[in-house]
Amino acid sequence: MTGKRRRWARWATGSSFLLLVVAVVSLFQVYPTLINTFDPESNYVVKMGPGGEGVFTVDEATVLTALRVSDGEAPEADLRLSDQSGSEIGGRAPGILDSDRPGSDSKTFYAPVRIFAGVGPGTYTLHNDAETLQLWLVDDGDLAAQIDGNPWLYMFYIGCCVGLPLGLVGLVLAVMVWSDKRKAPDQYVVIQDGSVILTDVDSIQTMQARDGGILETGVFDGVPGPFVDVGAPAQEAEAEGNEHGWKKWDEG
Repeated sequence: MTGKRRRWARWATGSSFLLLVVAVVSLFQVYPTLINTFDPESNYVVKMGPGGEGVFTVDEATVLTALRVSDGEAPEADLRLSDQSGSEIGGRAPGILDSDRPGSDSKTFYAPVRIFAGVGPGTYTLHNDAETLQLWLVDDGDLAAQIDGNPWLYMFYIGCCVGLPLGLVGLVLAVMVWSDKRKAPDQYVVIQDGSVILTDVDSIQTMQARDGGILETGVFDGVPGPFVDVGAPAQEAEAEGNEHGWKKWDEG
């Protein structure tokens, strides 16, 4: 069992390492495309200055994200989005997964301030109520469609989603193998061709496969006992002594 665990641990850790290397290489290949695609300055639906408003049209249901330049702190939303009938759409505040987005210059970071999910087809008006900050509105559904089908992105997902679990499995198996090594294994006495052999269970399985499964074994839980039956020689000696005494008596 320990030998099998060791082989599986090596296979899992080796496969995990290769998949993670593939993920890293894929990330380097797709990273420039991701930065250019998700840069609000390059792909926006509406961009407006303080106090401005903009009208735009959405062709299909999507997710709209409003962003402002971040200086390390989360800026206030200070905006309103309304549909063509004048009804205001509340949206939601950004969550933990809605992280800042780097710009193409690698210096500017845009923080999401409001997210409008499930916005359907129609005409909308966005109001920027801030006094000093600009506002960008991007269509995340359209941005995701632009990078959909990129093979490097799929390889990155496969490398991470498969490589990390395999690495965890390999680590668990390695710990189990290390734990097994610290334990004293059961010892077996094998009598083969008149010879007495002290071995373990893995070696017994190998010998059984080689000799057709005909082996005479005994188990000694951690502490080897005598290799031979001490009772048999004693009985043979007693029988020989009785026979010798009978002959002596018969001969007078």
